[in-house]
Amino acid sequence: MLKKNGFMKKKSLLTAFLAFAIACVTFAQSTPEVPRNYKPAPKELLPMPDSLTDEAIFPVLGSFNLTDKKGDAAQVTITRDAENKGIVWVNGLPEGKFKAFLKASPATYMIPAQKALANDETGSTSSMESTETSSSTTTKSKSKVVSGRSIHEGTLIYDKDANALYVNIGSKFNEDNPTYVFPEMTAGADSAAMAMTTMDETTSKKVKKPAKPVIKGITYTGSKIGGPSTPATAATKETTMN
Repeated sequence: MLKKNGFMKKKSLLTAFLAFAIACVTFAQSTPEVPRNYKPAPKELLPMPDSLTDEAIFPVLGSFNLTDKKGDAAQVTITRDAENKGIVWVNGLPEGKFKAFLKASPATYMIPAQKALANDETGSTSSMESTETSSSTTTKSKSKVVSGRSIHEGTLIYDKDANALYVNIGSKFNEDNPTYVFPEMTAGADSAAMAMTTMDETTSKKVKKPAKPVIKGITYTGSKIGGPSTPATAATKETTMN
């Protein structure tokens, strides 16, 4: 009996050994053989991103064609201050060359009350500056604006998506809503507010209609030269400066 049990144990061990050996051989055959001279391909490196330019960081920089309510045109150039990145200089309007402070990125600026400088020579004369000159003098580029002319506070906003520059000189800068002086920029919101007012009126509820903005001074609008082909088309508004 003992001999029979010993024989059965040996038989079980032999069977287990054979099964293990067969499993090892099968695994070895299923694993692909790697050549000795195999070298993995190097990972492709992504190209280095282009360095950001001043115009990419400050989209308001550049040259613009602006008009006022009368349709008088001027070519304006906006440049960054050499020492302070938050200041830009606006050159080419009849008011003269003046500075504006960045209030909100990317391109909302406050024009402080200041004494304007004479415009830099740009090689061309705007129609605003040459309405009283003869055709023989229209090629002169020097501004007629006298250095030291005072201008009132205002707002400057560039809408990059619409390629539209809005400049108002005369209305106080609105800290809560800088676009207040530019109804063209808030036309959609005003329409929605009027629609809500109409709905409330049908339910006999008294709702105060949104007040129309009181815009002082003069407003210019236009588009960047070489910018997207979606210039501002809304009419500008001008009132007497107080």
